[in-house]
Amino acid sequence: MTTVSEAPAAARTRTRGVAKLLSLRTAAPETVVPQQDAFETYYRDRYRDVAKAEEIFRGSGVRTRHMAWDPRTAYADGYPPIKPRMAAWEENVLAMSRSTVGGILGAAGDGGADRLTDRIGSFVMASCTGYAGPTPDILLAKEFGLRGDLRRTFIGHMGCNAAFNVLKTAFDALAARPDELVLAGSAEVCSVHHRPEFTAEQAVVNALFGDAGAMTLLAADDGGATPGPVFLGTHTETHPETTHAMSWHIEDQAFRMTLSPYVPFYIGESIGPFVERLIAPHGLDVGDVRHWGIHPGGPKIIDFVGEKLDLTPTQLAPSRAVLADHGNCSSATILLILDRILREERPAPGEYGVLMAFGPGLTMESALVRF
Repeated sequence: MTTVSEAPAAARTRTRGVAKLLSLRTAAPETVVPQQDAFETYYRDRYRDVAKAEEIFRGSGVRTRHMAWDPRTAYADGYPPIKPRMAAWEENVLAMSRSTVGGILGAAGDGGADRLTDRIGSFVMASCTGYAGPTPDILLAKEFGLRGDLRRTFIGHMGCNAAFNVLKTAFDALAARPDELVLAGSAEVCSVHHRPEFTAEQAVVNALFGDAGAMTLLAADDGGATPGPVFLGTHTETHPETTHAMSWHIEDQAFRMTLSPYVPFYIGESIGPFVERLIAPHGLDVGDVRHWGIHPGGPKIIDFVGEKLDLTPTQLAPSRAVLADHGNCSSATILLILDRILREERPAPGEYGVLMAFGPGLTMESALVRF
């Protein structure tokens, strides 16, 4: 096993042309919903015929969630049709993204924001919890005065792994136009899709999902001349034999998610070879990776991945903390975890990190980061 300092020279130095993370901002609705209070005052009565409902909510790993629609009030008098749900999605996606994009541009200081907007050539954004046209990226580009020839990509309905599709599209844009910058991120409003369907499966869904947004500013790396995390590579696998395990469909009253209890087992069976195919081309093995961001589709996914990869509680802590403080926020979650790693773990220059998420398909996405 090699240490970071002993990793092959090519793996340490070959970074020109990959993407560098210049900035990362996150946002969430102001309303914070404590899990236990929400269960006692709202969910307990709704799920009174589900024997394991309390066990599901207590075992979710969630302490609080930020929710645009607090279930204790939003659904107290019934379940709205799809139109007001989509209006709330658009309003809150714009609000969160206004905060994250504004934070990135505002950090540049006086005059710096104008220089940034001149250099941002592409804007890539994802959300799977709603639809509207013009899409939010168009409205945000107008509001922030981004270039008239801005290349825009809006990615919808890809689920919890969509942030990786956002990043990969951004990486391609930087490879084609390395002198430009790319805004890339997502925003999800899961709380507008609570349904009058009271089953154990839907209890799991309603115990886990929250709302959040995140945005990155990316540049083509300059070969290490300036510090900052770089994305060295990505790896994707889809296991179509498990397409039944996770789904996301539009129905008359709201979007409906299905989530098989076997998803953690499917992921656990595949995770070792999956991670190896990401990191081995860079001369690394699991022991060389210090920082891990595991999308918390639920606490069992963190448990299974940690066990299969022999990770420590410290390495699993960022994923568990985001699950506890925010719940599963679909595509935005992995960027919340990356933000937590950067702010709280403060990786040393040269340390490696692996990010991963899982979505319908069953699709497994990952990225290798060098801090």
